[in-house]
Amino acid sequence: MSQPEVFVGGQDWDTIVARTGEDTLVVNMGPQHPSTHGVLRLVLELDGETVVNAHSVVGYLHTGIEKNTEVRNWTQGVTFVTRADYLAPFFNEAAYCMSVERLLGATPPPRAQAIRR
Repeated sequence: MSQPEVFVGGQDWDTIVARTGEDTLVVNMGPQHPSTHGVLRLVLELDGETVVNAHSVVGYLHTGIEKNTEVRNWTQGVTFVTRADYLAPFFNEAAYCMSVERLLGATPPPRAQAIRR
């Protein structure tokens, strides 16, 4: 039996639990779970050890990286943003470096400009 598609966000727990069966259990897996890489939350409906339903929510980063970069110099900050999401580190690095360059009024060297295009 197929269930209607449910879009899951941050304040959805009561809605999800209300849709579940009487013999199932709803649990969160993530965003803190190691297998979710820090950016994925799964709301799982379990019947014993069997996953009956799964709803995914992407976009979580609860690692304190923003606060850590406040007390580092700009070159140390690059390593923090790289580790924020290791599935797409180059996007974080590029955004961080371009922000620092803009704040400092610095022009990146020609090679850096060519790589970014």
